[in-house]
Amino acid sequence: MTNVFIRRVEGQALVDAVYAVQSYAYHAQLPCPPKEEWTKGLAEAKGVTGYAVFEDEQPVCVGESVCLTQNVRGKLYPASGIAGVATLPAARRKGYVRQLMAVLLADVRAAGAVFSDLYPFRESFYERMGYVVFPEMMSATFTPEALIPLQKMDFGGELELCQVGEVADEYRAFLESLRARTHGMALFDFFEQERLQEAKLWAALAKFDSQVEGIMLYNMERKEGTGQVLHGERFLYHTSRARMLLQWIARHVDQVQKAELDLLPSERPVTWISDLRANTQMDGFAPMGRVLDVSAMAGMQVGPGSFSARISDPLCPYNEGLWRFACREGKLEVSSAEQADCDLTIQGLTCLVYGTHDPQDLTVRGWGNPAPHLQDTMRSIFPMLSPYMHEHF
Repeated sequence: MTNVFIRRVEGQALVDAVYAVQSYAYHAQLPCPPKEEWTKGLAEAKGVTGYAVFEDEQPVCVGESVCLTQNVRGKLYPASGIAGVATLPAARRKGYVRQLMAVLLADVRAAGAVFSDLYPFRESFYERMGYVVFPEMMSATFTPEALIPLQKMDFGGELELCQVGEVADEYRAFLESLRARTHGMALFDFFEQERLQEAKLWAALAKFDSQVEGIMLYNMERKEGTGQVLHGERFLYHTSRARMLLQWIARHVDQVQKAELDLLPSERPVTWISDLRANTQMDGFAPMGRVLDVSAMAGMQVGPGSFSARISDPLCPYNEGLWRFACREGKLEVSSAEQADCDLTIQGLTCLVYGTHDPQDLTVRGWGNPAPHLQDTMRSIFPMLSPYMHEHF
């Protein structure tokens, strides 16, 4: 009889388990990547916790948790980023991923994580585990000629150009300031400056009074059938005038034929300048998130109102029970309740907290049964928002 067990793996044990499973699951074409290349830096990685399912001492399913801090409605919370989940073919359809996730999430919740995020291979798979999909990132493609009118504008600041590794600390400080005002934005707790220094990217910094208000990370490459393309992997700013970064793109009009920018889901490039004629599309790679600890959600910014709900969460049963959610002086209070105004699955609560769905969607998706008047209360407490994750893992 096969002996099946789950345990936390660290150091060399983590490297061995990850390579044994992920090298086939993610790169099945021979030859497999060398073990040293595949697991470079994993044993020494900070903030990474590994778990594996074993059949008779052989790892067959693995997953990792990465430490994050995430802004949810204006408050920073400890969060867990789930990455590298994979199962060998012979061990699939046995429920191992769900079992591993239950152990992993219980552990990181005990360590203080309040939310959990991931990038799914299939949304419906992780939706069954309580996760709700975020809006997708988008990309905008346009010709630099459309931005020529910006060349004559005086934005009042200055633009600094360098390789991103040269301004790693400045970049991190800017991201932290952006996270403080951006709902859903999560950053790794352990900043890997070395990896940023290895990145082959230009950094254009929009500065005003020596303060960074916008950053574009980009490279330029030649694409067949398109010509030279300026690709902005990050186009981030927190003031309108910091869009002087577009002026910098305009200065490449004789060097590149196209500009491609990866943008936040909330961006509206059609409003940047007249006649831009940008071709926008979603990138098809949306993150997901879930409430991991209902009892620890208090403190986020909410609107007026209160309601109680019976929460169901089979994967994380410690969240189940009767809970009251109320606004006190603009902040969320969470407490036990004696009776419930409605039933909510953890997906239903999660989509309200992240602001990804209207309360009426709860009945449509099978995530709850709030009456129409209660839906109005939920809209007041949790207005819809567009969360932006930022980190990839």
